[in-house]
Amino acid sequence: MSQHILVTVLGKVKNEQHSNYRPANYAFSATQQRESRFFGLALCEEIKPDKLIVLGTTGSMWDNLLLEAKLLDQDENLLESILNLEKSAQEDNISQTQLDFFAKHLQKILQIPCALCLIPYGRTAKEQTQILKIILKQFNKNDQATLDVTNGLRYLPMLMQQSALLLQTLKKVVINNIYYGAFELMQNNITPVMKINGLLELDVWNQALNSYDKNGDYAVFSPLLRKSGINETLVNHLEQAAFYEQTNNISQARGQLKNFLKGLKETKSSPVIDLFLPELITRFAWVEGNKLWIRQAEVAWLTFENNNFLRACIYGFEAFITKLVQENKKEADKFSHRDEAKRQFESESSNKQSTEWRYYKRLRSLRNQLAHSSTECSPETIRATSSQHELKIALQRIFTTLIPREET
Repeated sequence: MSQHILVTVLGKVKNEQHSNYRPANYAFSATQQRESRFFGLALCEEIKPDKLIVLGTTGSMWDNLLLEAKLLDQDENLLESILNLEKSAQEDNISQTQLDFFAKHLQKILQIPCALCLIPYGRTAKEQTQILKIILKQFNKNDQATLDVTNGLRYLPMLMQQSALLLQTLKKVVINNIYYGAFELMQNNITPVMKINGLLELDVWNQALNSYDKNGDYAVFSPLLRKSGINETLVNHLEQAAFYEQTNNISQARGQLKNFLKGLKETKSSPVIDLFLPELITRFAWVEGNKLWIRQAEVAWLTFENNNFLRACIYGFEAFITKLVQENKKEADKFSHRDEAKRQFESESSNKQSTEWRYYKRLRSLRNQLAHSSTECSPETIRATSSQHELKIALQRIFTTLIPREET
């Protein structure tokens, strides 16, 4: 059963006087405010998670957090233990054993499971990775998470953001919100509460763009567009474009992509989509031209660069045939036109033994070998498929000759 887990962080003791945060009235809405020295406690009361995780270092203000949670109201006998905890914080040597002891008492007050977790200061890449591992360990697959980046060391919000990405990727955790209590923006004794989920959305879009640049698959944008509230019809246009391209129907893919771009430009979208829209338009600019082979060639190059050699051979071969058809000013998506162009090229070129013909035969042979594992192939094909290095050299030469990259 999935849980909703709140993760918050604690700041470090600044001096021997053991400074504490000032109380603030955190405004969760126009009518809802909660006063606390620690935003994480106010947030816990507001959203009522199933579990609370507090992260802090060996010098964090653990004792102040516990006092703010009114631990002594539950048991006055805890005073000496809290004073010892304060001393340990000042000496920067709080232990996990101490925190485990207090976690049980905090759980009784908040009426939910609590974990007080020591994290390293993150001075090195190794320590930063350890922090991420500690966070990941607290979650099971399909849990929900709310993250609070208000307190703690100044670099921790960056690590929390990375942990959000990892939680989504590795454990399928749903990130409900990322909160920041903006004490520095306080006005009239009211401290605004900010949701900064947009930063996470930017990361996801950036990953999608990187993925698209590697494999040329439009479908990577579909879940992001749906999440942003884009009309389902537009998303379907994009998914159909991806399908038609994968089935080598480049003309139909172009039509679907044109419909998507037209609708997207006319749709009121989120600020994040507005930010990335110029990049999408740039990457999809090929639809406005008439050289459809250029798109197939680009996918061939992309898949080649990412070592997807079978797909590279298929798209490379089809791109060259499309190029022949379009040079004859005929429709590239008609089988009869493609077959005619191929036969004509083979007939005219085989007698001349041109460079194009030699590389065409090599590409055709490589495509057949990779698709069908034929034992009857030329010595050149056997040599090219003997190693990844040899195959990359062969395809590089073939593509450079038959389907050189051009500006869209």
